[in-house]
Amino acid sequence: MTKPKLLILDDDPLMVNIVVHVGETAGFSVYPTTTCLDFQKEWIKNNPSVIVMDLVMPDMDGLELLTWLSVQKISAPVILMSGYDGKYLGVAEILGSAKGITIIGTLLKPFKIDDLELMLKRALPSNS
Repeated sequence: MTKPKLLILDDDPLMVNIVVHVGETAGFSVYPTTTCLDFQKEWIKNNPSVIVMDLVMPDMDGLELLTWLSVQKISAPVILMSGYDGKYLGVAEILGSAKGITIIGTLLKPFKIDDLELMLKRALPSNS
């Protein structure tokens, strides 16, 4: 049986490693990226089952990336992360949802690993 695919975006390599570990433990094949361009390429190539993405990135704003995902007609649920501000996460969640993206949760950094684990388990496709 094929594992569900988890696509990760964060410009902090330590955070990427944490999410990779949690994702692999939860049963995903993991595709980590640290730039929005690499994220876009991996999204096109791998058609992920779930996305975990940071909102504040040096090369493209997370809100812009959510708009790009909506244009791509994304079906994968998304978990948003940010160390910036809880209000920013809230705005991004509203914007993403308004654009037809399923936002299954938000994580304000630093967050509890248990919270990410729970969100990933909820996001697992039922046929995996």
